[in-house]
Amino acid sequence: MGALLVLNARPWPAKRFADADAVLVVDGRIAAVGHAEVLAGQAPGARRLDARGATVTPGLIDAHVHFVPWARSRRQPDLHGATTRAAAVARVAAALAADPGEAPLVGRGWDASGWEAPPHREALDALAPARPVLLHSHDFHAVWTNSAALRAAGITRATPDTPGGCLEREEREEREGREGRAEREPSGEPTGVARENAVRAFVPLEERAGPRVDEALLDEAADTLLASGVTAVHDFQRNDADFRHLRALAGRRRLRVLQHFGPEQMEALAAAGHASGEGDAWFRLGALKLFADGTLGSRTAALLEPWEDRDGTGMEVMSRQELIALARRAAGLRMAVAIHAVGDRGVRNALDALEAGIAAAGGAARPRPLPPRIEHIQLLGDADRPRFAALGVVASMQPQHCVTDIEAAVAGWGARVERSYPWRALLAGGAALAFGSDAPVEPPAPWIGLHAALTRRHPDGSPEGGFVPAQCLGLDEALHAYTAGAAAVAGLTGVLGTLDPGAEADLVVWDRDLSSAPPAGILAARPAATVLAGEIVYSSPLNAAVTDRPAGLPGGPPSR
Repeated sequence: MGALLVLNARPWPAKRFADADAVLVVDGRIAAVGHAEVLAGQAPGARRLDARGATVTPGLIDAHVHFVPWARSRRQPDLHGATTRAAAVARVAAALAADPGEAPLVGRGWDASGWEAPPHREALDALAPARPVLLHSHDFHAVWTNSAALRAAGITRATPDTPGGCLEREEREEREGREGRAEREPSGEPTGVARENAVRAFVPLEERAGPRVDEALLDEAADTLLASGVTAVHDFQRNDADFRHLRALAGRRRLRVLQHFGPEQMEALAAAGHASGEGDAWFRLGALKLFADGTLGSRTAALLEPWEDRDGTGMEVMSRQELIALARRAAGLRMAVAIHAVGDRGVRNALDALEAGIAAAGGAARPRPLPPRIEHIQLLGDADRPRFAALGVVASMQPQHCVTDIEAAVAGWGARVERSYPWRALLAGGAALAFGSDAPVEPPAPWIGLHAALTRRHPDGSPEGGFVPAQCLGLDEALHAYTAGAAAVAGLTGVLGTLDPGAEADLVVWDRDLSSAPPAGILAARPAATVLAGEIVYSSPLNAAVTDRPAGLPGGPPSR
């Protein structure tokens, strides 16, 4: 592999490397962080990478992605930003015209908040009466389909709701209801919208759609992540095909992967003698992924108190007892557990389940290959906050959700937003944080996540003062959650997410000094170069500064 010297650098964290201006990589690992003049003498033939006074961080780790769906979604119709149903339908019409044929059309990204009319099969039937159309919502917890898709999935008015899921159904108006008032009641006819576990009925249909999942598609997606400074992902897909795809991707050394799995996979993995934490720095077996509830956008997150803008307290995708039983089962099989929980009741149920699993495994003090984790935690009860640190449960969160969901959170939770996206409160209480994007729900763009974590504002700077600004983080805290924090939950402390000597040489050379950049500068920051296992795998055409000259040091040390 040889050696690489990154010079004129500001290694992060600045407090730790205050006197350093260079990073030396030898044979794919960090050899030293120090002064360029000294390190150059240790590797006189090293390639040079001039950081030009910019920050150098460890490679970023996206602690929550759905890699294959994200890779596919990059080539599918995008409904993000369609503020009316008519606008969304117009985009679908254009996609159908651009991609004629009989194969199902799959798109994603709709958000019906504020639409002039709700999503309904008839709006899509007018465009495609015979060709199935399947459109994922922004949060991927609901689908909007046409009648052809309902027929292909075998769904009729007689189809019952699945546990932890529902089919939205049409209502009819009764002219003479009780006390002479008009009333509405379900007619039973599906509207074409399915939520939570009911979405699974359309999985076979989606598999018939394009694009084809192959090495080219996945490598293209990996290249995009590397250009974004992301060198490792925690993947949450729960099917055997995607598991194989990610193992192969890591095997080609295109990206590092912590691979989670579902209940059925867990039994097969355990039968073959596997356990969480097995593997190496390229591909590692993660945790059993479970769902406590739904999402904010679909109003299926499970709450302790009713929603502000509709009836009910959301949906338990899995009951508390089901979660507890599976967490105990996982403990007996030496498997870690990760639970999706958005609402405060969902988070409480998840904590109860993890506590039961921890007890079954011998208690919180007993060493485990991987720590338990809860994904999202968008609303948290005060009484449950200290349980994270007490139980050693990692808070795996996605800062971009906070700013995307500001308006929905205010509408759905009202005054409870003071307890929403509680990064600061969890950190202050001793909990460990790991940050990610939840791609394809949000783009895997770390600069957006960092800006959100620092400001809790939209990219345009609104709302003034930020959304619940007391929960903002500092730059070092946010970067830690994207690096060492995410490495720790994968059982790779000291191996990934750090510039410590001996660690894997995954680096991001940024295009500016992040520590002196204002929030707008963080949002505008991009990688100038990305290094994976000591190899430069991305170099920006605007910022490339790589030379093979072994003698001399370009430029001088950065001023501090």
